[in-house]
Amino acid sequence: MEVLRIEEIVKATLGKLVNPGEGLKISGVSIDSRSINVGDMFIALKGESFDGHDFIDSAAKKGAALIIAQKPLSGCSTPYILVKDTYRALQDIAGYHRNKFKIPFVAVTGSSGKTTTKDMIASVLSQKYKVLKTEGNFNNAIGMPLTLLGLRPDHEIAVLEMGMNSPGEIRLLSDIVRQDVGVITNVGIAHIEKLGSRENILKAKLEIFSFFNKNNTAVINGDNDMLSRLYSEKYRVIKYGLDKDNDIYAYAIEEKGEEGINFSVDLDNVKSDFCVMLPGMHNVYNALSAIAVARLFDMEAESIKEGLKSFRPSKMRMDIMKLRSGIRLVSDVYNANPESMKAAIDALCSLKSEGKNICVLGDMLELGDISGEEHYKIAMYAASAGINILIAAGNFSDDIKKGWLASGMGSNSIFAFSSVKEAAGCIEGIARPGDTVLVKGSRGMKMEYIVDYLCERG
Repeated sequence: MEVLRIEEIVKATLGKLVNPGEGLKISGVSIDSRSINVGDMFIALKGESFDGHDFIDSAAKKGAALIIAQKPLSGCSTPYILVKDTYRALQDIAGYHRNKFKIPFVAVTGSSGKTTTKDMIASVLSQKYKVLKTEGNFNNAIGMPLTLLGLRPDHEIAVLEMGMNSPGEIRLLSDIVRQDVGVITNVGIAHIEKLGSRENILKAKLEIFSFFNKNNTAVINGDNDMLSRLYSEKYRVIKYGLDKDNDIYAYAIEEKGEEGINFSVDLDNVKSDFCVMLPGMHNVYNALSAIAVARLFDMEAESIKEGLKSFRPSKMRMDIMKLRSGIRLVSDVYNANPESMKAAIDALCSLKSEGKNICVLGDMLELGDISGEEHYKIAMYAASAGINILIAAGNFSDDIKKGWLASGMGSNSIFAFSSVKEAAGCIEGIARPGDTVLVKGSRGMKMEYIVDYLCERG
């Protein structure tokens, strides 16, 4: 974080300074009193089940030099700024800090694949530029501002992920960031429980272009049925995909299992060959978005190739491990929705297992009234894709079982459990050397328990 004077913070928040700290300068920010460094600013956020104001004394004792609070603090000797809303104050400070940097900003959203896409874009751009990128799940109205406050003078470009659960969230983030490039990976049915329809999900995703003009560029998946017809007279639109009607498209695709995927793209009418070191056709789409963004910033094919080749996914995403027992384990447990679940199943099948292909699937959350139907359909998809054994865990495991049996698969190849722990014990008795096991489910299912269980037992 670049140093901010206390006067700047007051100006950014429109707050009232109490216990003035003359000449005070802040170079760090925290919303967690446990991670305070001496000289930091502590912002006391108030949520439904917590209140940061309860930890102000602790933050001050650990060396916080400035407090941002939304209620008067009796007996507090530390300089503090009184604001109407500390959440808004965090966003306002981040926006003020962001505006000090005259660098390009790239924002990424989508129903699935946005984290891998963001990381892939950052990996490619880092071949030429010093890049700030969103880390972990810092993609919401709290995480995004904290990421922006990590901007330093040596950063030359920022690649940020924008998540959302309801309408207006991406617009809020875009208002803070005012990105130059917006990327939409796809529009599926993730979060349909709250948004009601794919049309509403599309509207929410399109908020990423809320403040765009002729100087801005939208980079979108032209093969996605909800995005393929997108056109704008206000800003530039670049489409990528496998269809030749897209501005950037991949061809001559060769899946090489654990060694990744090779494909070709024509850049300036010259064929260029690329490789992504991950299985799954969905990663070709992720790579195409990175190529499209890189070309906007004048990157040559060779540098793009190096960026894609050196890319490694974030933790808990398509992490392939060979266990001591000879079982190959694919951990993709960060999150799940129907689109990402199908992509993971396809990736598993592309690995060409020496033995059986085994799927361990947890619930896909936030699908609302269509939850049962979508779990039923995923089982049907798994059967048609070539999965040999399916193990389901969670409240919708019976729907998965019904779909599997309806596809014509035998009852001796489906196992349904209400809990993740029960499913873990089942796998141990089924998987054999040479088998490949995919573990995937929504974040709330904590499917990593199964991964850890299998790894501990080798």
